[in-house]
Amino acid sequence: MTPANIRNLPAMELGDGELRTALTTAVIAGVKTITTSLHRSYLADSEPLPVPGLQRLVGHGDESLGVVEVVDVTLVPLGEIIQEIARGEGEGFDSVLTWREAHERFWRSTGELSEERWDERDLIVVERFRWLAEHALVPTPQPRRVGIVVTDDYSEAPDRDTAPLIAQLQLLGIAAEPVIWHEWTPHPEYDLLVIRTPWNYSSRPAEFLRWLDRAEEQVQVLNSPALIRWNLDKVYLRELETEGIAAVPTQWADDDAALRRGLATHVEGWVVIKPTISAGSFDTGLLRADSAAAMALGERILARGLTVMIQPEIPELSEGREKALYFIDGHHTHSIAKGALLARGGGLRGGSYQEDPQLVEATAVEVDFGERVLAAAGRRTETPMPLYGRVDLVDSAEFGTVLLEAELFEPALNLHLAPSAALALARSIETRLSEHQAAGIIS
Repeated sequence: MTPANIRNLPAMELGDGELRTALTTAVIAGVKTITTSLHRSYLADSEPLPVPGLQRLVGHGDESLGVVEVVDVTLVPLGEIIQEIARGEGEGFDSVLTWREAHERFWRSTGELSEERWDERDLIVVERFRWLAEHALVPTPQPRRVGIVVTDDYSEAPDRDTAPLIAQLQLLGIAAEPVIWHEWTPHPEYDLLVIRTPWNYSSRPAEFLRWLDRAEEQVQVLNSPALIRWNLDKVYLRELETEGIAAVPTQWADDDAALRRGLATHVEGWVVIKPTISAGSFDTGLLRADSAAAMALGERILARGLTVMIQPEIPELSEGREKALYFIDGHHTHSIAKGALLARGGGLRGGSYQEDPQLVEATAVEVDFGERVLAAAGRRTETPMPLYGRVDLVDSAEFGTVLLEAELFEPALNLHLAPSAALALARSIETRLSEHQAAGIIS
């Protein structure tokens, strides 16, 4: 298509002044794939709605930048705007609410909305489009695409991390989108995959590992697949102990006899019983060691083909004094306490998995402990510093500071509580992308 042909196309004008520069830059980078406008404005100006087809993208000085293809135009009531639309705007909106607030301010500033409240039934014109790099009239940067690996069912616990992370990546000019791991056939459409919240992996670990193998063949994956494979089964705790990391004393049972021996070790005490592969405290209980319920839970875990962990009750855990320390590229960013989860006698407090994360301070001793855990994990797996990690610990009167888990591939990062950590993670992803591109790993 010649420049003359392009100049004859209908114009796509996005905002004015500096805003237009920012929006067109986002389009060219592949970050912005949707634009929205008020239907009432078309009616007021007696203008026809846009239609699918080719349009020329207009720059700050009304120059033609290149061609976009509008693939879909729909009318959506304001009350039915969804996260996918807010995200597609490419302006760093981490929720529909922030999209609404920003657009209400903008449309009121232009006079398209007057002082009256806008109605949930107000129609929004939603245009979906794609930038056609082959028809660019200006130099265009190499697009950077990141897939954030998630799942499709968060009924047990909400995913509060993906939206703020994608919003921060967009502000850095990186196109990012969620990838449901069990619905995506690995192929090299992304420059990088970041494993984040594939939380149903624990019910289908063999399938997840096969998917991870295929993904690794097609695209760079973080955290390192070697680290993920090691971290997926909590038997890694035994290896960390050999590295000098203190952990909760644990009996490990791979069969019925070992289960009985492990329970007998605690006589009439209370124990935590859990599988080595789990999420959301599934098949985890705080039970009397000599109870029928303890034996039944252990047998159920064994029947799933998993190893049983038997640990003494730690009073500080039952009091909700566990801490989770978060690290981005090895640097401590924030810490939370999530409260006690297990009910005495079995099950979860309140009847369901309900974390109540609260920001807390970590001591220098605790941060040092977390750093030593990450270093030990790297030595055991011969992998570089992970992009992110979460170290769960408790300061116990009986055992001292001990490791509960080192979650190195799918921890909830609670980014909604720590926006600075979302930015730090996005910047670290940008750094990893640049390093891979410089090394020729990403073409």
